[in-house]
Amino acid sequence: MALFDPKKNQISTLQRSIEDKNRQISVCYDEIGKLYYKQYRDMNADVSRDINSRCENISKLYLEIEECRLRILYEKGYKECKNCKKENLLEHAYCSACGAKFPESNDVSVVTHVDPAEMGVVVPVVEKVPAENVERVMEGGDPVTEGSSEAIPQETVVDETATAETVVDEVEEAVEEAVKTEEDS
Repeated sequence: MALFDPKKNQISTLQRSIEDKNRQISVCYDEIGKLYYKQYRDMNADVSRDINSRCENISKLYLEIEECRLRILYEKGYKECKNCKKENLLEHAYCSACGAKFPESNDVSVVTHVDPAEMGVVVPVVEKVPAENVERVMEGGDPVTEGSSEAIPQETVVDETATAETVVDEVEEAVEEAVKTEEDS
């Protein structure tokens, strides 16, 4: 056994990178919660751009984590089937579980490539609502409809004693709902 194994060193570096990216994601979630609370406290504060940039950063970090995970598999001599997610030896031309054909090349860039669409990472486009429409909704008026028949969602009320985790959960639910609405239309 060698004292210095380059593969183990590379795997260790990738694992540390994943841990660092997970910490960055936690920081982004905390920042989103603080921004969301800021908007709750001051209804005139427009933090949607800041929240969206943090959400985009989180999506980017999740993609980088997936690339690191696939790179670790590659360093161990495996690749993952895109169809069934089963680990296979690099030499295999077909998946041992589902029979799906692998790309011809076992090059690291091919084996560790992550397609955002396959992971379901879609950043919804959030358009700013004209100020007069926002005021009408905030004053308890009926939701305003824009060119389509889609209504502007009512604001989410957050309890002042809510923890950052609770706020983050509510933001995640709101994002999931926005994505679902985007997919339905």
